[in-house]
Amino acid sequence: MLTALATYKGLAEGGKSTHSKAISAARRIVQAWKTGVRPDRYSIGIRSPGSSDRIAMIAALIELNSPALIEKFIREVVLPTYDGSENAALLTAAAALGNKNAAEILAALMEARMANRPNECAQLLLALGATDPPPSFRLVAQTGVEGIGGVKQQKLPSEFITNLFSALALFSGRTLHDAAVGKITSRLEVFDPVTVVVPGIERLCAEQYPLAPPMDRVIQHLWTSAAEFLLLRSEAPPQPPPDWDLQAKLACTCPDCTDLQAFARHPSEQVHRFRINKERRRHLHEVFKQYGLDMTHETLRVGSPQTLVCTKDRRTFQARMNEYKKEIVAMRKLMKLAP
Repeated sequence: MLTALATYKGLAEGGKSTHSKAISAARRIVQAWKTGVRPDRYSIGIRSPGSSDRIAMIAALIELNSPALIEKFIREVVLPTYDGSENAALLTAAAALGNKNAAEILAALMEARMANRPNECAQLLLALGATDPPPSFRLVAQTGVEGIGGVKQQKLPSEFITNLFSALALFSGRTLHDAAVGKITSRLEVFDPVTVVVPGIERLCAEQYPLAPPMDRVIQHLWTSAAEFLLLRSEAPPQPPPDWDLQAKLACTCPDCTDLQAFARHPSEQVHRFRINKERRRHLHEVFKQYGLDMTHETLRVGSPQTLVCTKDRRTFQARMNEYKKEIVAMRKLMKLAP
């Protein structure tokens, strides 16, 4: 626990006589937390504050009954560093902030963090919807849906679909479902059908059965989009390359890279030896990383200079074959779930 937070909590628990001191201490801590500057008496300690400290601070500010400081702390400290662990504390804080204010603050969080923390935001929406939220909280769901369009390419967990649409069902309104489906199905390079959409459909069918009309509509749209994507991409198995030409085009024109490109483009040569010194080998290592060439390389530590042996492989084709197999499995799952 942060030194400052421990000091502040001691003041907050001291009763009315120390309430004003606790408010003052809390204000200084929040400001220091935001700027990273350690105030003398309420120093925030040696280590950097983490999520557990943010949770503890929210709880302490709620106990202090200071909505203004709760809002300031959430907006200025939690929003930039939110990782989802604060969800339960944020729900408790919402009750202390009042419906309208809480809706605006949580909507700001959705706007700021949906792009980088989509599943955590969906989990927060689901927990918020389960509390029978007032109409003003629909703003939070609307902002969350709008933020889906900014979700960055990342490894999304399969439960994202389930969390999102289960949450939207609690806020009611077909328009939210339709908007969310549209944003997901228009960006299947981010919301991968194999790892996100198809498992999400499976979960929704299992957890929401029998399906309410809005959820049935969601699943039909997701199903159709995923099926079209998989049919277009995997209607036929990938064909192996006809020869060993790697189609490489290197920007560097030094003698070693020129030699490397000639080897990479050769249709039948599979192994090439570069008898070059360490610095030149290091340069080629960087080229391998930069261009992701389908070849392995190892140094034969015999003679001077030593020899870099490069061997072509089929890693890109094998990776595509592995994807294809997963896509076939996903398509079979879709056929079992056909509306």
